Amino acid sequence: MQAGGKALEAETTLYEAILEDIARGNLKGGDRLKVSALAKQYGQSASPIREVLRRMQGEGFVKILHNKGAVIVAADALTIQNIFEVLQLLEPYFVSWFAEYALPEMLEELDAVHQKILDAPKDDLYLFRKLDTEFHYVICKHHYNDAAADTWKRLRTALSVHASRLRISPQRIQTIIEEHALLIAACKANDSKAALEIITQHVNGSFHQMSQQMRAIGI
Repeated sequence: MQAGGKALEAETTLYEAILEDIARGNLKGGDRLKVSALAKQYGQSASPIREVLRRMQGEGFVKILHNKGAVIVAADALTIQNIFEVLQLLEPYFVSWFAEYALPEMLEELDAVHQKILDAPKDDLYLFRKLDTEFHYVICKHHYNDAAADTWKRLRTALSVHASRLRISPQRIQTIIEEHALLIAACKANDSKAALEIITQHVNGSFHQMSQQMRAIGI
């Protein structure tokens, strides 16, 4: 790998590490992000830190204020709702194609991620959300429309960060796992109609739970 490629890989890893700290609650909305402190914390020089903060500003995770540095943007209900509404439109688009055209190796990949979810501790909500995103991304990433898949991934990442304060009940986690299994079965049977019904129920259930949580904590 050339030097430029290594630098890009390092920035991507740094970007993901900072987002994980926000999603886990180690960094919170309103917190200031000082370049010097971040460089020390993540073992990086100032240059990649600044690049990542600029990227995060472009994606709505931080605001960079003149003479004050970067500040983490606190989640709000409208942002979460807007992101989710777009994802509600994209999920059926990907699932209908996947149920119709998924190759055996794609279904095996989906099965493997589902097993990882089953094996993971259910009290680690960050890990659960990460694996849930991975499950759905298997369906998206094989689609011929790369632009739509990239949009889905960007929005799903944003949702995972902005909604990280919201809890997921054990009952909802179990329902998600059961619906994943039903979705896999429908895709293996090339039953796009059943797959669409399952994914519609799946995303609507997630939005209902999310809305309840936002009201409960006053977002």
